Amino acid sequence: MSIALPLTSPEHAARYRKEGLWHDRTYYELFAESAARHPDKTAIVEGSRRITYAELSTTINNLAGNLLDLGLAPGDIVSLQTKNSSLMPIVHLACNRIGLLYMPLHDTWRDVEVKHLLNRARAKVLITPAEYRGFNHANMIASIRGELPALKHVFTIEGSAPGTRELAELLKPTKHSKAELDARRPDPDLPAHTMLSGGTTALSKISRFTCNDLMVMLDNFTRTAEFTENDIIAALAPAGTGATGYIFPILVPLLHGATSVILERWGGNVPEAVEMIRREKCTCSVAIPTQLTLMIPELEKYKPTDFPHYRLSYNAGAALPYDTGLKMEQLTNCVIQSMYGSTDGGVPTVTAVKDPKEKRLSTVGRVVPGCECELWGPDGKPVPKGEQGEVVWRGADKCYGYLGDDEQTAAHFTKDHFYKSGDLGQFDAEGYLRITGRVKDMILRGGRNISPLTIEEQLIKHPSVVDVAVTSMPDTILGERACAFVILKKGAALAFEDAVEFLKSQHLAVWQLPERLELIDDFPRGPGGKVLKSALTKMVTAKLKAEGKIPS
Repeated sequence: MSIALPLTSPEHAARYRKEGLWHDRTYYELFAESAARHPDKTAIVEGSRRITYAELSTTINNLAGNLLDLGLAPGDIVSLQTKNSSLMPIVHLACNRIGLLYMPLHDTWRDVEVKHLLNRARAKVLITPAEYRGFNHANMIASIRGELPALKHVFTIEGSAPGTRELAELLKPTKHSKAELDARRPDPDLPAHTMLSGGTTALSKISRFTCNDLMVMLDNFTRTAEFTENDIIAALAPAGTGATGYIFPILVPLLHGATSVILERWGGNVPEAVEMIRREKCTCSVAIPTQLTLMIPELEKYKPTDFPHYRLSYNAGAALPYDTGLKMEQLTNCVIQSMYGSTDGGVPTVTAVKDPKEKRLSTVGRVVPGCECELWGPDGKPVPKGEQGEVVWRGADKCYGYLGDDEQTAAHFTKDHFYKSGDLGQFDAEGYLRITGRVKDMILRGGRNISPLTIEEQLIKHPSVVDVAVTSMPDTILGERACAFVILKKGAALAFEDAVEFLKSQHLAVWQLPERLELIDDFPRGPGGKVLKSALTKMVTAKLKAEGKIPS
């Protein structure tokens, strides 16, 4: 398929190579070097199963050869819908081996999202469960296949279904030689991996990454985390969008000769996640803030000495509350490290394990090499030093626009290739960035802006609170007011008046205080685990209408 690459100029590409940021290596080549060095070492742990580098290498080469037999052309897309599993890197690296483009699908997505993405990508091959957790994926695909003209081949995992073939056919020994597979090596400047937005406001977008630009993101992780082949990393975050939960805890270790320990599914498995870290002697983990928050009560059942190998908890996906990070370090003797970025724009800042604790827990780090990161005002110009502005950046690791969606590409990237994040931030005197809110999340109450993040950072300190999300609710007089949605600790209680008094004790101004409290068991979330604040606003709006407080 034809793929336009609009978002890195020849001048910038030359600069990234000169500065040693782009190495012109493919993911598969780096994996192959790991497999050659450590053939008998465990590459992946999933449940009771352990897969060595040699076994993984054989499976990847077999899959690559059998995909070749389907008559696929360079750049054709192979899509995989699955739980967190070893199939993700197997399919990804097999595709990269022979110049195909890998696209993941989160296992919770259904016909609307799946049909949209498969059509947008013009995917030729789909690998999907026959059935998983009581849902029949094969039936779903059968019901929409007539609307997927590009889809030529469907393979089912662990089961069979009419009109499909079993994945085992793609994993049988290949007749293709190493030289034949090597001949299909892709250009490191062409897309080799996709990450999918969580679809929090609309149907998901497909961000395209090449080996060169994605490797910059991975190199910044390994450098600041001081990651080595001796690390054993727990993959806790959702991996089904190909982003944070996949590239750092699953792909990175395989490119460096380390070990990835994959948690199949987070939901309801907090005890298993914590025990997995202890049992497998994990040195690192990758999780989103909500997961770390939910781990705290479970970790309190252990002693820090129960985790003697655990040195690093890597946080990404959203802002980590200061107290959550501090508690995590105290309970495990690990170091919290945070990354800031986006699925499509790349990573402009990251903290390092050797940064001072206050910087690690209260900022998202300093600007990475090769990145130009600025704060812009509403006029699109940089704000004065020390002031708050929208975080925008241009770097060596951003995507090459959205596949099949030039309109969205133009909306999120400027003509000179800066990515507009929609986040508000502020640099301190040492160059560390602090995220202060979202441009679109700001609540406009009677002409004054309220930052939900400011309220969230304080209310989560309440001893009864597990997690909190603040969103807008409509008001006939002031336009908008703030509503706090709170998840409480088991057996705890919290009245609205108590929440307000607590926030006053944290020195919030009266006009910043939330004016409604909603207790909730869990937040509506996107596939990547992010809170869907738009759904919370709809929820409280419906309640206000039912109560007669706003017009129906």
